[in-house]
Amino acid sequence: MTRQDFSPWRHVRALALALATVAPASADEVRGADYFTNRPLVTQDGETVRFWDDLLRDRIVVITFIYTDCPNICSVGTARLAQVYDWLGERMGRDIFFYSITLDPENDTPEDLATFRDSFGVDRGWTFLTGTREDIDAIRYKLGERAEELAQHRSDFVIGNARTGVWRRSSAMGSLTVTLQSILELDPDWTPPAPTAVASDSPTYHAPEFGEALFLGRCASCHTIGQGVRLAPDLASVTLRRDPGWLRRFLLAPDAMLAAGDPVAVDLDADFPGIRMPNIGLEADEADALVAYLAAEDQKLVAAERSRAEQAENQGMPAHEHGDEGRAGQAQDEPTPSQEHTSH
Repeated sequence: MTRQDFSPWRHVRALALALATVAPASADEVRGADYFTNRPLVTQDGETVRFWDDLLRDRIVVITFIYTDCPNICSVGTARLAQVYDWLGERMGRDIFFYSITLDPENDTPEDLATFRDSFGVDRGWTFLTGTREDIDAIRYKLGERAEELAQHRSDFVIGNARTGVWRRSSAMGSLTVTLQSILELDPDWTPPAPTAVASDSPTYHAPEFGEALFLGRCASCHTIGQGVRLAPDLASVTLRRDPGWLRRFLLAPDAMLAAGDPVAVDLDADFPGIRMPNIGLEADEADALVAYLAAEDQKLVAAERSRAEQAENQGMPAHEHGDEGRAGQAQDEPTPSQEHTSH
């Protein structure tokens, strides 16, 4: 499974100029095990590690707090960070390390964390961790995660260079290009790439419509429309396969519908174990705009399919013998089980 190929580098040069550079802390200000603690944690593979000695010392790190049964932001935030993981490529596990620490150690076993990690298609350089309640609380408090209830936990990324003592935060729902920039500029040897020349006939950039902006910001880390499965199902033809009222209710409160035992929600949740459709906090008008956008995209797919069918007919070919170009593995009128799923 591969996530959609998208290069952020054309934005990085501008960001490098726009964002202030944070100077490394002096030797006296660099915090070590005495601050961060050297408490033991257990990896998704069952290995015991020390927080400072094994995870932080001399490393550039990104730390998130999650729990596998989270009905809200954990899956979305992890999926968005997985996009950054892809962009970092060979740096992962060599120069940069990601750590996701559970806030629910009483329930999240190493096996649970391994399943959760595997759902996002990541491996080297990204470790999922559990431990005792006492040890995790000590670590999270040092990193500013002090929520008293699971539902109130922070969803941002803690980014730092333990060698230089520079630490910062990045929003889980903000610009992933900014997150990438924030990570890379912690490396004193990194310089942004030179700007790429823009062709004179390049289309003028325009702000996406409201529904498209919602899809790009809330859904695109997990879903595509007509490009195949990413981390969750392809949403092609979803408004043709689902009742619009049901789809709107599901977008507004998937957790409530799942808890109530809605049969479709239950079946869809079972299709992708480890990645639960979160409640992404849509307002009613936002859900309407998102459904309208998905419907418009579906109509484009329908029009394209009809055009191909007409071309095939004119050439004396059956309608579905036009090759695999632009398809997600099967004809749009024969969706795979995963394409029936509408989680984000």
